[in-house]
Amino acid sequence: MNKNQLFYYMILLTGLLLWSCTDDDNPAEETPGKGKALLILNEGSMNGNNATLARYDLQEEVMDRTYFNSVNDKGLGDVANDMLQYGTKIYIAVNMSGTIEVLESATGRSIRQIAMKTTGGQSKEPRRLAAYGGKVYVTSFDDTVTRIDTLSLTIDGSVTVGMDPEGIAIRNNWIYVANSGGLNWENGYDNTLSVIDLASFTEEKKITVGTNPNTVQVDSQGDIYLSVTGNYGDEPAAFKVIRSGSSTAETISGIEAPQKFVISDNKAYIISGAYQQPYKLVVYDCLEEEIIADSFISDGTEIAIIYNVSVDPLTGDLFLTSTDYVNPGDLYWFDKSGKLKKRLSAVGINPSVVLVQN
Repeated sequence: MNKNQLFYYMILLTGLLLWSCTDDDNPAEETPGKGKALLILNEGSMNGNNATLARYDLQEEVMDRTYFNSVNDKGLGDVANDMLQYGTKIYIAVNMSGTIEVLESATGRSIRQIAMKTTGGQSKEPRRLAAYGGKVYVTSFDDTVTRIDTLSLTIDGSVTVGMDPEGIAIRNNWIYVANSGGLNWENGYDNTLSVIDLASFTEEKKITVGTNPNTVQVDSQGDIYLSVTGNYGDEPAAFKVIRSGSSTAETISGIEAPQKFVISDNKAYIISGAYQQPYKLVVYDCLEEEIIADSFISDGTEIAIIYNVSVDPLTGDLFLTSTDYVNPGDLYWFDKSGKLKKRLSAVGINPSVVLVQN
């Protein structure tokens, strides 16, 4: 082999190596096509082993309520808490079953089931998901955050945080984890936010934020937002912010009983409501630092219990799910002006996260 041939083969080999690593290393560089379906994750009921993934075909306007089961000839498991699309894969955290189900996003085919078990063989109870830099991060009720490599689809790290971590967000090389202490409610909830260095994957500090924190999100400025559930008694729920560079959680007034929320385009869409209180979706502008809509829904559509909120980052459309915790709930699809585009009925028990499948 002469020098020219050697040079050619080295270039070819380098190209192949680079191509083989592009699956999930830089998913932000992918250009999604027009959405072809909605995927709706339904948690199911506790110990019911009846979590489902439904698919609504946007062209045919047909709902497949047992999409995952049909494609994979098996059930999803017991309580599917969260779903995340990253690169060409979808990750689903199945709490009581103690698994992370990994799907091909285009087909729904399961390509790996990752066991999330303690050394004693019990479920770690995975809860919420976040992704960055070719890794997926999972909070679990065994007081840990687990790191999964998206190429090998294996666990390659774990760090201990506070009690019963729930929400997780990543920004500016830091991982933020809301430690709820939800399983320890009889003896006292947790009240901290763990701050984890992304590079070393070690907990650097904890910030006191309030009793029983749940969802955590970060805006483009690096400000950290949390919904703090309280103790359902003398400590009320609150919506809070930790400004970039600060270690103090400040309460944002005017938002009663905040629940789950999502930040998109520097606007926080916050579920507000509780038992025997009307539910609504409050819109908070993170840059202007003010409530810009006391109720996102602008056409009079009523939803008795808003269970979760998801957003399509491409269109700004919002998806609100409803539940009565017993019967299959509904999905409400709104445009970004708050007008209802479509209502999909009885999609599954406790419908939660919605993704646009491309």
